[in-house]
Amino acid sequence: MLVPRQEVIALVEMKTRRAQLHLNVLEREIATWLGLPPYTVTFEDDFDRALQIWRIALQIAPEAIPMSIGDFVCCLRSALDQLAWGLAHLDLKRSFTEREERNISFLIFNERNSTYEDRRLLFPPAVADVFDSLQPYHGGHAYRDNPLWQLNELWTLDKHRGVPINCNSLHVRFPMQGWENYVRHFYDGIEVHFPLLRAWTSPADLKPSISMEVLFGEYMGAFEVSLIRLREINDFVRNGVIPRKGVST
Repeated sequence: MLVPRQEVIALVEMKTRRAQLHLNVLEREIATWLGLPPYTVTFEDDFDRALQIWRIALQIAPEAIPMSIGDFVCCLRSALDQLAWGLAHLDLKRSFTEREERNISFLIFNERNSTYEDRRLLFPPAVADVFDSLQPYHGGHAYRDNPLWQLNELWTLDKHRGVPINCNSLHVRFPMQGWENYVRHFYDGIEVHFPLLRAWTSPADLKPSISMEVLFGEYMGAFEVSLIRLREINDFVRNGVIPRKGVST
């Protein structure tokens, strides 16, 4: 069935508007959370192990933050799939099997494999050529920098386990040379295990300086995105990809 141009555009624009709304909510919630502040700092002397232990841990984020980023990602990603559905049905003479219709989606691949070749055949040749030009695989090993790949990765995270705030969001520095050698990483932050003799004889106050940039991604993983990057992804999809692949009858 051919999806009329007006209906496709209306659905896509509705989804992108909703994505923008969720992104606006996310920005407000993050600003409020950062003002608390969103972390705790504690220390204790462990005489049995001859350590002074500092712990800097993220507070649990308000549920509005993971819910808002999940809603933003879902709306923006589904806008692309709805656009892909309309593009696949441009040819009035073409019919699809049930299996083919299940496979119609906006193509985002980090390698040009047999699955990609099969899926691109679901679209008119001119549309498939544009899909080719947008693919993350053009970046080689740097495909992770592609905004479409990042959107798709966030979407996958949210579907299966939510989009966590990465503990790398915390930027901590102690006024002691070589303090990084004593760091221990945990799910929600870090501990710094100073030898007691060094901690007590240091002429500097050991109180850390802390700053924070909220980063979303896998715990201790290589993938993370900032709020600024979320804005860039949103702008790329709304003002770059969707107009470029606009649907016509």
